[in-house]
Amino acid sequence: MKRWLLILLVLAVLATFAYLVLSNINPGYVLIYVGGYSFETTLAALVVAVVALTVIVNVLLWLVRTLNPMRLRNTRLFRYFFAPQDPLTSTLQGMQDLLLGNWQQAYRLLVENAEKVQNPGFNYLAASLAAFQRGDKTGWSFCLDRAEKRSSPYAIGVRSLRALLESKSGERQQALNLLQGLQRTLPNQPFVLEQLAEIYRTTGDWNSLEQLLPDMERRHVLAPAALLTLQDEVYQHQLQQAGSEGEASLQYCWKQMPKALRAHAHITGAYIQQLMNVGQDAEAASMLTSFLKKGWSDEMVALVGQVNTGKPQQQLALLENCLKQHPENPVLLTTLGRVSVRNQLWRKARDYFEKALKLATSAQQSAQICTELAKLLEQLGEREKSLQYYQRAVQLLEK
Repeated sequence: MKRWLLILLVLAVLATFAYLVLSNINPGYVLIYVGGYSFETTLAALVVAVVALTVIVNVLLWLVRTLNPMRLRNTRLFRYFFAPQDPLTSTLQGMQDLLLGNWQQAYRLLVENAEKVQNPGFNYLAASLAAFQRGDKTGWSFCLDRAEKRSSPYAIGVRSLRALLESKSGERQQALNLLQGLQRTLPNQPFVLEQLAEIYRTTGDWNSLEQLLPDMERRHVLAPAALLTLQDEVYQHQLQQAGSEGEASLQYCWKQMPKALRAHAHITGAYIQQLMNVGQDAEAASMLTSFLKKGWSDEMVALVGQVNTGKPQQQLALLENCLKQHPENPVLLTTLGRVSVRNQLWRKARDYFEKALKLATSAQQSAQICTELAKLLEQLGEREKSLQYYQRAVQLLEK
């Protein structure tokens, strides 16, 4: 209140002084003409009138803020026009708008008050996210530039966020260059490793991704299940690539893998599939037999039906032994049907296929079994029934 009184006193003195000076020198003349109406006065009177109007308006605003006659103090409209605009309060409002998705308002408040708060970098970082959400690359790039400048000793973290926004904007090469620079400057930071892994995975750079896996595991970048899934994906692609280069490359790739991973069904299954692709069915069958004697996997059981070792009787005996522990497993029953066909046990094969069809858990699995049954019935001369199963398989696949 004292501050306002002092301001008003100074304004009154200045207005009086200006009036006296202007009236003694030359009163001047002002004519305002608008829409057929005119207003004329001396320059001194106009100056005094403007000053007086300014004082009256400020007094009225002060009265509204102080007395709050209509209880508007807690409304957004009142705060916008009458409440003092504290930079910290405005920053907090900007953060709230950011979290609620009001991107434009958040960006404006955060940027406008950035240089008025103790930590401008915080405002600029938050504003960059608001700009990114509304697709304003110029805006978020500007904010990150300012944040990096204002956070000089800790600018490396700002570059990590810039890499993320570049990647999300489709500029993966720029993001990769930034991340590789960060990896050299401050190696094996969890967020940098995670971003590098995502870019390598997206671009199919499996060798580079493999080199990151030990550090990702050591720094606990991903949850154990997610890391295992990523490892499976990496090594399956490596096995496919090695298989395309020949048996020697495939064997080398398998031996170079971590021993713990070679016990996983997905990795072992991928290796067995590549062994079959290079004509090593006997070794593939041996690995399958060893695996199924130690554990169980539907994926591995399904592979048994694809491996032709020349010894179908041994395969059938192995699978029928598994049937004791898994009597209602549709994958096992389907594989038993295939191996029975290989042994020319038509009746047994048909029984296995029909039982598997009743226990199938998906339309795709049912369609697959119907196709096997159709082929078997066609071979047995039951063409009409075979055609019905083919049609049923097509219908299931269409669904």
